[in-house]
Amino acid sequence: MKEITKSHFFWKYSNSAIPLFGRSKKELYNEIITIEKFSYLFFLFALFVYLFADNHDDSIAMIDPLWPMIPFINISTGFLIIFFQINLFLSFILLCFKPNQKFLKVYVFIIYFLYIAFNNSFGKINHGSYLALMMLFSFVFIPTEAKKNYKEKTILIFATAQFFLLMAYSLTGAWKLFWGIVEFFTKDVSLFSPLSFRNIIITQYQFVEPTILGKWFLEHYIFGWFMYLAVVYIEISSVFIFFRPNLHKIWGALLLSLHLGIHFVLRVDMFSAPLYIGLLLLMSPFYYKTEDFKTTLLSLPIISECRKLFQKIKSKSN
Repeated sequence: MKEITKSHFFWKYSNSAIPLFGRSKKELYNEIITIEKFSYLFFLFALFVYLFADNHDDSIAMIDPLWPMIPFINISTGFLIIFFQINLFLSFILLCFKPNQKFLKVYVFIIYFLYIAFNNSFGKINHGSYLALMMLFSFVFIPTEAKKNYKEKTILIFATAQFFLLMAYSLTGAWKLFWGIVEFFTKDVSLFSPLSFRNIIITQYQFVEPTILGKWFLEHYIFGWFMYLAVVYIEISSVFIFFRPNLHKIWGALLLSLHLGIHFVLRVDMFSAPLYIGLLLLMSPFYYKTEDFKTTLLSLPIISECRKLFQKIKSKSN
């Protein structure tokens, strides 16, 4: 992989002190194909979750249909939900046994895309499935063994899916930071105020029942603020983890903890988060275990950059 990526404008950064593609092509390819097969099992599980969550019947109409559902506006919602779930159920089962079927992958992506659009056409949008859809989209491009350099292409496609996932979290954190800076100059309470997370909890509890943990954070809002700042750090730093394979599993655990915390404090659920975080990061085939805790700590974003800057200043002074 080093020979292929060394002159590429982007992938050349994978050949660092801890290389992203440090293992052999055969090992990486076999593990990625296994992860892909597991992913369809996880999608089946997620489908069962939605099966019990969907309560649409013939008497309920799409009150705010998203654009992909406009052609189906006159079809009963009861029929649509049965069509989507049966087709996805059978397709995911087939993909577990035949993961290289290109037509089936494209078909599943289109049906899942429409299914998400359908579920978000009733006046409220749930963003929880978008990254899972991104993963299905990426898997469409995994080549068959008949293609030239299929192993290398498969490895790069899986790595690209990881990058998209981490970039999505970084954009979320960057958006929080951007508005935090704007509100710092325009409002009394911003990201940099200890009251910021408390105000988020108060706003959320106008729509949902308060949780025990949330009530505690309302009374001890300083601790909540520090956790909120940690969340922003984890999110913004996510994309920088991509070329640091020793942090893939650690960051996966942190992102899962983030979603668990949001659930127990704000009652915001993202059922598919364990799906894409678990498959792309916790099961990352590129993970490299460093020798000691100190090496891992020094590779963390900001700490790593500050260390390099200090070393440059020290070398110039000598």
